Amino acid sequence: RSTKRNVVGLVLSNSGANTKGHGDIESVIERVLQTWGPPLWKAMTERSLGSVCPAELVDSFMTYPRRTTAEATAESLRSLQQTDLTSMLSELSCLPTVVVHGSRDPARTFSHAESLSNSISGSRLVVLETGHTSCVEAPDEFAEVIRYVVEQGLGAGTGSAD
Repeated sequence: RSTKRNVVGLVLSNSGANTKGHGDIESVIERVLQTWGPPLWKAMTERSLGSVCPAELVDSFMTYPRRTTAEATAESLRSLQQTDLTSMLSELSCLPTVVVHGSRDPARTFSHAESLSNSISGSRLVVLETGHTSCVEAPDEFAEVIRYVVEQGLGAGTGSAD
């Protein structure tokens, strides 16, 4: 086995170790199963963004749900609901890690991001003026976070460029 690491760092964006406090997953699953289609997809897209979404971006976001089913989406949500990785977070301290939080995220609160960051020793918490999709809403700032993590990871010898 190779001793090279394929991962040099982590950027955890508008995320968490579990779905606790992430809204009523059961009602979301029911809504997915009962109203799957463009109106729901558009509503979920708009809810995720912290600002008005340009029409072309909404169109882009709509391509993914067209390729999946309500049942597959509900199953994915159920899986997330049953998953809790909190006990494993301390193992990530060996990697440069940045937790990114959107200040206007309706799904994840600042306290979620703070708890996630505090559970990973040495991680940084970066707050962007975005909703739940920071990488889309603030691509330049998000790219800076990724560059920072890669530079830290490669500089610390935790990864390899080849």
